[in-house]
Amino acid sequence: MASPQRPAKRGSFISRRLLLAGGAAIGLAAPFVRTAGAAPVTIRYATGGGIGPNEMETLIYLDWMQKNVLKGYGKDYVVDMTFTRGTPEAGTLLAAGQADMATLSFAVFALSILKQTVPGGMTIVSDNYQDGLPGYANNTAFVPVDSPIKTVKDLKGKKIAINAYGSSADMSVRVKLKQEGLDPRNDVDIVEIAFPNIGPALRENRVDCGELVVPFLNAEIQKGGLRALFTAGDAFGPYSPIFQVVTNDFVKKNESAVRAYLADYVAGLQWFYDSANRAQAVTLAASITKTPPAVLESYMMTKRDYYRDPSACVSAKTIQSPIDAMAAVGLIDKPVQIADYVSMKYLPTPCSL
Repeated sequence: MASPQRPAKRGSFISRRLLLAGGAAIGLAAPFVRTAGAAPVTIRYATGGGIGPNEMETLIYLDWMQKNVLKGYGKDYVVDMTFTRGTPEAGTLLAAGQADMATLSFAVFALSILKQTVPGGMTIVSDNYQDGLPGYANNTAFVPVDSPIKTVKDLKGKKIAINAYGSSADMSVRVKLKQEGLDPRNDVDIVEIAFPNIGPALRENRVDCGELVVPFLNAEIQKGGLRALFTAGDAFGPYSPIFQVVTNDFVKKNESAVRAYLADYVAGLQWFYDSANRAQAVTLAASITKTPPAVLESYMMTKRDYYRDPSACVSAKTIQSPIDAMAAVGLIDKPVQIADYVSMKYLPTPCSL
């Protein structure tokens, strides 16, 4: 996204450097060794196209969090954050050497590994959120409430909106279509529309179906007029749509900065989930998402939100399942063995996955 408030024009990026120093938070798994007086390392970070509760990094590194919660910010590292339209653009920035860390989808990660687009490769270092878990929010494909479309097979000849080609949303739609016997290339028309505009496009009958994610999903449900057709979990089962990665070249040179970033990420995540901070957390999220606080209050950091591991741990298994599903329906030539590219050792506490 070009800014936290509105979608970017395709192919454009606007960066925002977050510069203020932080306060106290959480200890790290290993001590840092940093030259006294050395400037903090700049981490060029590309988001995956979501904001607010969808991608927690867009909340955790806000100015207020830097001042009041984060321990390492401004001392061990600073973040130069680029808001993209979707994870494919984040992957392009990594490949071009214009980003050091990013939020990527399983689809973009798999394709990047298969095509070896990122010089030196990259490693998955933390969770973002998990989808398809019973009892939590699920990324969902909607149709207008009065639509004659009742099943996935009814989408033949129809127009379907996703945020970006190659994104997690795009892949879940294509996999589900293939599972139901439809050809995503020839039987439907899949179009790109920024997440905030998918709900209005459905109500105005400019598209017949569209997939929505948090926080847009929750806001559009409250507005009414839409009906769920299927979820991404129906295509993949429980899975990890997006996660955080770092280029191998960057982490080799700046391991302490990556550890400090992830320590602050976990401290910030736990701060947002602390009920004592509820009012301030909603205020911060409303400021960046431009979502009414009452809407955020209704779901954010509850069972109506996504599941997030409190220590930011992610399992190779929940990333492997959607990649295997893509391979099974021919969307990629072969699966990627994700366990070879996952390392939770940079997180502040051990993972038991």
